[in-house]
Amino acid sequence: MKYNALQAVFQRTQNNGLQYQVSYTYAKCMSNNTGYYGTWSGSRASSTASPYWQNIYDVKSEWAPCYYDETHNLTAYAVYELPFGKGKKLMSDASGAVNAIVGGWKVSPIVTLHTGFPLALYNNGDDHTGTASRGLRPDCNGTNTVFGRRDTTNPSGGFQWFDPANYTNAAGFGTCAPQLGGLRGPGYYNWDASIQKDFLLTERFKLQFRTDFLNMFNRVNLAVPNTTVQTSTTGLIQASQPARNIQFALKLFY
Repeated sequence: MKYNALQAVFQRTQNNGLQYQVSYTYAKCMSNNTGYYGTWSGSRASSTASPYWQNIYDVKSEWAPCYYDETHNLTAYAVYELPFGKGKKLMSDASGAVNAIVGGWKVSPIVTLHTGFPLALYNNGDDHTGTASRGLRPDCNGTNTVFGRRDTTNPSGGFQWFDPANYTNAAGFGTCAPQLGGLRGPGYYNWDASIQKDFLLTERFKLQFRTDFLNMFNRVNLAVPNTTVQTSTTGLIQASQPARNIQFALKLFY
């Protein structure tokens, strides 16, 4: 496996109640094996090729992007103490009751963005190699054409993510690579955030209220398309990752 990357981190330590960090990675990962315990498709992951080589005498044909290869990856977070209440810029003379309500709040947003993972295509026919291959792949007959979020006329619905006409069941050993760098699934863009406040009950006891917003803006992050060739839904995306989830927590520290 080979992994090369340019990584950059911009960080600001706490100043006036604010601290934040932005991390960016531009990378490329290549490998000749996905690993037996690699992830297996699903709504949260890339489409993973078989962990077995198609032809054990042809190692070169296994060289392909890693199933978790992300060209661009950006994550950022911040922690901000809202400037309200005693000792803050605003309402610094708040009474005890008012300060208990408006003071001590923290907001913590997190943003995650990354480009799509390379897709692995699966053969849908019989094994014509005579080898009982456990990693048989289909044939790639044309260019990789990614439509993106294109509506489909398929009665089962969804988005026609890529053109399925360029891929067919193999008549022997398939010509497609284990993962196709030119055929990638949807990227990921998500905002999470938390709001919390500490209530000092006594010198020993503290009560913390917290609200977490997962997928705060309820953005539809698509799952991977169907990557089995020559089916009625090849290239279709018919699922997405979880919708917005709001959680509440109350903790007692002592």
